Amino acid sequence: MRISFPILTAAVILAVLSFGAHADTSGQPAKITGRSLVYYGDLDLKAEQDAKIMLARIEQAAKKACGGHRTFSSYTGRIENTFDECRSEAIARAVKQLSAPVVTRIYSEARQRES
Repeated sequence: MRISFPILTAAVILAVLSFGAHADTSGQPAKITGRSLVYYGDLDLKAEQDAKIMLARIEQAAKKACGGHRTFSSYTGRIENTFDECRSEAIARAVKQLSAPVVTRIYSEARQRES
């Protein structure tokens, strides 16, 4: 059985997002809250537009894996930041693991504009 590179990398991205899907604010062991698979066999990651599509897919997968939205804590009376942290870390790890130069460049440029 031969596994194609895009399928293998999609599986690796799934693992990266799964391990990134946690909230560890109390010193307790990380809790995986979800998984999400990113397909990209239909994309040419050397093309700018397809790289942007890939980033959008990674962002959606990270959102899903990290619980979908911020949560309000009835104990503290505040919105918890764990969702944003989980999502950001999952995206960063997925982009790094994917190791696609155009995707990495676009991601890095967007992060610089946010700062």
